[in-house]
This record gives sequence, structure tokens and C-alpha cells, in this order.
Amino acid sequence: MDALKGIKVIELEGLAPVPFCGQILADFGADVTAIKKKKSGSLKAKFSRNKRSISLDYKDDIHHIRDLVDRADVLLDPYKPGVLEAIGLAPLELWKTNPGLIVARITGYGQTGSMAKKGGHDLNYVSLSGILPFISGKNERPWPPANVLADFAGGGLNGAFGILAAIIKRNRTGEGAVVDVSMTEGVSYLGAMLFEYQGNEVMWNKDFGLFRGDCPIYRTYQTKDDKFMAVGALEPKFHQAVFKTLDVDPNLIDNPTELTNVLEAKFKSKTRNEWASIFEKVDACVTPVLDLEEVKDSELHKSRNNFRPDESLSQPSPRIYSSQELKKLPAKL
Repeated sequence: MDALKGIKVIELEGLAPVPFCGQILADFGADVTAIKKKKSGSLKAKFSRNKRSISLDYKDDIHHIRDLVDRADVLLDPYKPGVLEAIGLAPLELWKTNPGLIVARITGYGQTGSMAKKGGHDLNYVSLSGILPFISGKNERPWPPANVLADFAGGGLNGAFGILAAIIKRNRTGEGAVVDVSMTEGVSYLGAMLFEYQGNEVMWNKDFGLFRGDCPIYRTYQTKDDKFMAVGALEPKFHQAVFKTLDVDPNLIDNPTELTNVLEAKFKSKTRNEWASIFEKVDACVTPVLDLEEVKDSELHKSRNNFRPDESLSQPSPRIYSSQELKKLPAKL
């Protein structure tokens, strides 16, 4: 994929958000060089697909690093505010020799504000976003999510989008930019719908609210083999299809407690794969809950061929269709 062909990116060594951001850019064709600190050991790192890596010392090799940055379009900064400045890579200085440089600074709390230099992890950022209470069921303690929300979505993915926006602006103005990515704010931004509808009783605040985890037509159900099925049958046509398939009285929609009990018993009567086979033939928004190791072998992902080998693993990868590629597809998009 070559949408970003010709865009040169320098990625400084950091944890998940910045390497993931660099991988996104590399997946879309950018030329990404990851600089590993000499004292950090092996060059092998996660999220290194389609990148090259070099080992440099931030003090002894700073002139080499400056030379690389002077010829780059993007610099990915994984450090707390002030670190770039301390090692001689202040954006204002870099712009003197590379005025079009885009510096993406991905941190937990942003470059300014009362918590800018405080440490944190995904759970902390999500906790300050307003989103964490919605992740668990009503009246349950908020449960730490896998670190996809802040690190990867609010940080890495949001950072990649900010970089692309800055590149488009640079094409008009010729000027570089600092992309200030706060993972906390990124999660809040992802939760825009929650803020928009925060007072909606049907969605959130009443018992069996649609998205509070205990709504019988929008939750997971355990199966006979202790796996799970996901029921997302919000619209009447979908939950009516569920009721018909499971032979459930449709009038129970007005009695969520009883409906929950009935559906729990129904789903416990067969294995997950048995239910998956049944609902594969029914358009009812009912799907199996897959483990990570099962995903690449599922019929959906095999039919789209959207996983590809990455060393010993198969990893999901994005796609953009050219007009010629689109013509070769079996069905119109």
C-alpha cells in the first residue's frame, strides 16, 4: 500500500502508542526509521512491521539524529514534555533547518496543563476521560480495559490522523506543525456519542439501559462450552429475528428480567460454535465472541484476507483499493 509513499518518518523509541502510530504510517507506505537507544538492548521490538531500525545514542549521536530529522517529514516523540528540548530536538530549533517538519508528541495528558509531566498508563488516561464507568455493567466497579482505548486508539490512531491532517495543511502553507496528542483527550473524543447522549435515560441511566451491560438484547451470553455469544439486536427487526430463532415469546421484550433469564437458559443449551452456525443463516446481529488466536481463522477474516504474516504472527492490516483492484473484486463495494 503506497498512499503515503515518499513521506519520511523518524520514530524515537517509546512504548506502545508511538510505535503503533509509526506502524500505521508504515502500513500505508511511509518510510519509517525507528531510532532505538543504544543502551536499551535489542533492536527487536513490537510494531516494527515495514520499518527499519537503527541504534543510536541520544547524546553521542545527536548530530546523526539531527541529520535524519532534517531530511524527514515527521518526527514521532514518545516522551514527556521537555525531553525533546533537553536532548537537543526542540521543535523551534528543528524548524530552523526543516521548516516543514511535523512533530507528533503523544503523551498521556498533553504538552500543557496541570498534569502534563505526570506519569500514567492506559487505565489512568481512560479514568480521566469520562468513559471508564461505561465499560462495566451498571453498579459494578469500573473494570480496566485492555490497553486499546488510550494507548492505541486515543494515542496511536489519533496521532496518525493528526499527522495526516498536518501534512494536508503543510501542502497548502508549507509550514510544519506540532501535533499535541493527549491520550486522555483522545479517549474522550472517541466517546463523543457518550457525551452527546449522556442524559438519555433509555441508553444509559435506567435499569437495562441499552448500553449499560444488562440490556437483554445488547449483551453477551454464556454458552454450553463456557464460551460466549454477542447479541446486538437493538432494532425491532433484529430482536424479533432472535426471538423467532430461539423460540422466545416476543412479548417478553417488556419484561427484561424474565427475558434475560430465558435467553441465558437458551444460550446455555448449545455450544458457541453450534449457535454461530445457526445464526450465520439469520440476520439478527448475533455473533460469536472470538479469542485472539481464533480471529485470523474465522470465515469473515479469511474471506477478506485481511490478516497477513508478521514474523511468527498473523496481524490485521488495513487496505485501500485502487480503481484497478476494485475491478477485480467479486462484488461491488
